[in-house]
Amino acid sequence: MEPKLTTIKGGEFLLKTADPETIFTPEDYTEEHQMLREAIRDFINKEIEPLKEEFDSKEGTKIAPEKLEKLGELGFLAISAPESIGGMGCDIKTDLAASEVMSDSFSFSQTLGVQRGLGVNTIMFYGTDAQKEKYLEGIMSGKLKCSYCLTEPGAGSDANSGKTKAMLSEDGKHYILNGQKMWITNAGFADIFSVFCKIEDDENLSCLVVEKEWGVQPGVEENKLGIHGSSTRQVFFENVKVPVENLLGERNKGFKIAMNALNMGRLMIGVAGSAISKRAFNLGVQYANQRVQFKKTIASFGAIQEKIARMAIKIYALESGWNRLGGDMDHLLDEFISEGLNPLKAKQQVAQEFAAECSIIKVFGSEIEQFVVDEALQIHGGMGFSGDSEISMHYRNIRGNRIYEGTNEINRLVIPGTILKYALKGKLPLMQVAIEAFQNLQSGKLVPADSNKSFKEFALDFLNNCKQAAILASGKAMQKFQQEIQEEQEVLSRLSDIISQIYMLETVILRTLKSDEQNKELREAISIVFMNESADLIKVAVKEIIFAAAEGDTALMTVKAINKLLQLPVENLVALRRNIASHFIGENRYNI
Repeated sequence: MEPKLTTIKGGEFLLKTADPETIFTPEDYTEEHQMLREAIRDFINKEIEPLKEEFDSKEGTKIAPEKLEKLGELGFLAISAPESIGGMGCDIKTDLAASEVMSDSFSFSQTLGVQRGLGVNTIMFYGTDAQKEKYLEGIMSGKLKCSYCLTEPGAGSDANSGKTKAMLSEDGKHYILNGQKMWITNAGFADIFSVFCKIEDDENLSCLVVEKEWGVQPGVEENKLGIHGSSTRQVFFENVKVPVENLLGERNKGFKIAMNALNMGRLMIGVAGSAISKRAFNLGVQYANQRVQFKKTIASFGAIQEKIARMAIKIYALESGWNRLGGDMDHLLDEFISEGLNPLKAKQQVAQEFAAECSIIKVFGSEIEQFVVDEALQIHGGMGFSGDSEISMHYRNIRGNRIYEGTNEINRLVIPGTILKYALKGKLPLMQVAIEAFQNLQSGKLVPADSNKSFKEFALDFLNNCKQAAILASGKAMQKFQQEIQEEQEVLSRLSDIISQIYMLETVILRTLKSDEQNKELREAISIVFMNESADLIKVAVKEIIFAAAEGDTALMTVKAINKLLQLPVENLVALRRNIASHFIGENRYNI
């Protein structure tokens, strides 16, 4: 018997499949997990929920600082910080489980996310002992509010092109900081700013910790489409004197700080997408169960049931994905620590290792969130279009999630780019596996999954075929474009769609297999529908890639062979979706 594969490193899911028993799922939450989530939910229900209308206006920017301090008093701003520095010392998967609940807090979630993630983590991971002693306790308690200053008017996705500059003073004791930042969350009330700038004539960014009282000038609140209760302003620095000891990390290496922070930030956006999707889903289902038309509740109509099923399936996939990733990150973190790596350094390395997976969760989560909120609003009909409805608030609030922490277009380049980089460095034997896959395809060794097998065998065989399709498409693209593949953004985007869908598909299948008899029929129905949807998406994306990378009969034959490989048995998807919807309509919420 082969040993169970317990540690999947970054990108390896494309070439390996974990044993279902080794992945972490929502069904694995312990009593401690549930107690933490319930404590946070109690806070939100008492402190945030009654003020949701205020948090849908600029009044929320005035309320947020006080709520931040209350959360800090409860210790919820330091869930993942080590106990040795006053934190709870929780692992990554626990932090994510808690973050999902925190994210269901209207526009306050943006305030909270910057404080907990970009505020605590940048100092905790990269600060000197003196910086940690000076700032960290205040940040974790909420007494010191944080902002993270990366974006500039001329530097968005291309963050390293920023113009903000710091010059060393004549006495060598200060950096004189000048520049402008924009779209800065928490800027209206922040006490300290992590400012990315170029020092002197450096080619790359550095990061300075800047206190507001040194002369930082925030602009006016931006007039945004949504998240009105989140403070977002431009920030101006004019001859601000920053002590040289406030350089964070190493000079000229601030881009690494920014990217590592963004990796975890991207994961957290996916987690937030899960939270808001569930809230929107509940609003939609409850309205469908109450709204009567033609003497029936609209939940009894097939068109509404299809919406409910599609939303539920996507939420199941999303929450499976980020929980699984949290577990995989903890596995690798433990491995790094057992090898003697400092725990904080190990956590940085883990975030970098799983950059592609973090981007997958970000893109999938923000787009599923958009889909679910949109469908939930549609279920509300005209009532959903009213600016006074709660669902309309979520519709406005979530649009930014596809933009910040790297637009989804940028993240779609990061996903295959990271995996192909691992392949070119020899970390992943992608080309060798691709050559073998082509040989197996031509010789007829690759065949469609056999539906006569058990569900487990059938599902895992189909999953493997999807991976073979991804490997074949990647191999063709790499063979055709080689080093210039980074310029083929359309091809990379299609590869990203395939790779992301496979990650989510694998997670859905593994979670369903691990769940054993718990709602077995429902989970298998969800998995079968998701398998069919995945096959359709992968076929379309593969065709575009192969047609771009090959020509004539070769391209056509390859596409036909891959389509045959992804062939699935006839299933009544309409009936399956109706059965799935029936469960959630009966529950009147997302509960599985």
